[in-house]
Amino acid sequence: MPGDTPRIWMDGFSLTHSHGTGITTYSRGHAATLRALGANLGILYGRPMPRLKDATEREVRFFDARARPNRSLRQRLIDIALEPRGPLAQPVQISRMVDSTAVSAITHKGFSTASLPPVDELWNANDAFGRALVNFTVSKRLLPVRVQGRPPELMHWTYSHAMRLVGARNIYTIHDLIPLRLPWATLDIKSRWLNTLRILVRDAEHIVTVSEHARQDIIDQFGIAGDRITNTYQPVFPPEQEMDEAMSVARLRAAHGLEPRGYFLFVSTIEPRKNLARMLDAYLASGITTPFIIVGNVAEHGKDEMRLLTEANGTRTADGRIRHLGYVPRLDVDILLRHARALCFPSLYEGFGLPAIEAMQLGTAVLTSNTSSLPEVVGDAALAVTPTDTRELAEALRALDGDEGLRGRLEEAGPRRAAAFSPERYAERLGALYGRLGIHLPGARG
Repeated sequence: MPGDTPRIWMDGFSLTHSHGTGITTYSRGHAATLRALGANLGILYGRPMPRLKDATEREVRFFDARARPNRSLRQRLIDIALEPRGPLAQPVQISRMVDSTAVSAITHKGFSTASLPPVDELWNANDAFGRALVNFTVSKRLLPVRVQGRPPELMHWTYSHAMRLVGARNIYTIHDLIPLRLPWATLDIKSRWLNTLRILVRDAEHIVTVSEHARQDIIDQFGIAGDRITNTYQPVFPPEQEMDEAMSVARLRAAHGLEPRGYFLFVSTIEPRKNLARMLDAYLASGITTPFIIVGNVAEHGKDEMRLLTEANGTRTADGRIRHLGYVPRLDVDILLRHARALCFPSLYEGFGLPAIEAMQLGTAVLTSNTSSLPEVVGDAALAVTPTDTRELAEALRALDGDEGLRGRLEEAGPRRAAAFSPERYAERLGALYGRLGIHLPGARG
């Protein structure tokens, strides 16, 4: 890219999560948007590998399947002591030795070339993210990360990492305050979370978030001035591997034994705040016979949400109406979303609510909550109820099961509402934000 094109970096922390989360999806969308806007995009990873002089060895070891990200506390303390000024980020050459175009169709649990989005610069600082957690616990300070060479104009951290890039302007995306608002529902170390946010809100060049609800929450709880925090919402991209109707129906039947519009669907990591246990109570109380399909990994603290699934190693109920498919590839998630009678997303608290918009984009009716960011995000294009009221949830299920007119109205309204979070709209909001910070991207409007 031309030399005068703004160099903007983001972190690659969530991009190493092969099975992904909403934040992983946000990071991938953010990277694609920066490239579309004409930025010279760099991604900073924290893969566990020592500083190396040999560029080819550095590239190969960056993608090495043998790399172990979870270093011991003792080793991290030693690393911090050996580099008191912080780890040094080194460039990693792209597609010289490693063939980054050859990717498996299977999503690996580990990091691979499939985890890497299109990028102009690739950088790595040895175990930087793990080291940052230990460093903050010990010192209550952000971990400085140095750059071998010239730093970028802007470093956009896509999560609330206790880190800063030396020599760059640092901005941070805070997606929500869930660990602080629902401390019983997450396993985060709350004191570290709270104190990290206090420092980021105080010292960051700017804070970014993904809904007006989250923005106001952060203002109310941390006292940040309104002109120092911007809501860009989250970009929602179309499915990467979209199939035509006949092919997607064939796969739905062959792989999952389901019929179009013949099942209710829940898609999420299974944890307490996602409210699955109450949703299943409501489903059984509703008396409907349409199957209820669950997709997503079970978090360590989410096992009790699945208490009704007593058969087949905890994957279905005794009558077979409720089935847990576990983790499925992204292609199958999109097919299941596309053909569900309705997506059930009764979360207790969200910063954005990505699954609801993904379903609406595909023309599927959505049952969701009337709390946190969800009413703002879904508007009047979904059926929103009190997530703690089992009766309301059951009545909503019965309505969606039996009222074709209601489903039809929601199926029609969903794509129109989802368009508010399109990649193009996100690019407009992000370009405007960067422009206010003095970073003018070639593809930004105005």
